Amino acid sequence: MVMQNEALTQRLGRRLRTARFAAGLTVREAAARAGLPGHTQLVRYENGRAQPPLERLAALASAYGTTLSALLALHDEAVALIAVIERADESTLRRLLGALE
Repeated sequence: MVMQNEALTQRLGRRLRTARFAAGLTVREAAARAGLPGHTQLVRYENGRAQPPLERLAALASAYGTTLSALLALHDEAVALIAVIERADESTLRRLLGALE
């Protein structure tokens, strides 16, 4: 179980860094937008040395223009798709569901 948590922490850290780069933010800018008291904790999250609490993770997702689900996806390939689906309107979601059935 510890190894799974370490893998999750590493994957989340990598995703946080990737999302921050995609948003065009420095560590200091991202920390300020997410309401963190300083940038060092964000560096720890990105390096996989700490896991952010849910509220902080939500604030980071918002600052980066993505979603919690995208940051926590099991597969890297699913990140962009999950973010698009979560932002889709009801009509689009119905069409997607119909295509999957």
